[in-house]
Amino acid sequence: MTYDVMPQPEESREMPQDTLLKTAVAAQVRVSGWRDTAITRVRHRYASSGAGRGRDRGQTSFEYLGIILVVVAIIAGIMATGIGNKITDRIKDQIDKVKAGG
Repeated sequence: MTYDVMPQPEESREMPQDTLLKTAVAAQVRVSGWRDTAITRVRHRYASSGAGRGRDRGQTSFEYLGIILVVVAIIAGIMATGIGNKITDRIKDQIDKVKAGG
């Protein structure tokens, strides 16, 4: 069985935007999954009685580590696409305008 390969539209040549979009969507999916898991664990932790709470020791540290990893992934995605330099330049321009009083 053979499959016909569809030609790619000309918009697919815009790789940096596609890469940024894919990175942003992947980060949102991971954050959403992490959030749902964290909320479920917190609800379960407070709904349970005092027994078994020793299992949750250090859990907050791992949750913060998860947040840090997601932020690092987002920053890496932004820097890989080159948009990071544009953002930095615009921030510097705005700071210069504030310093100049305008």
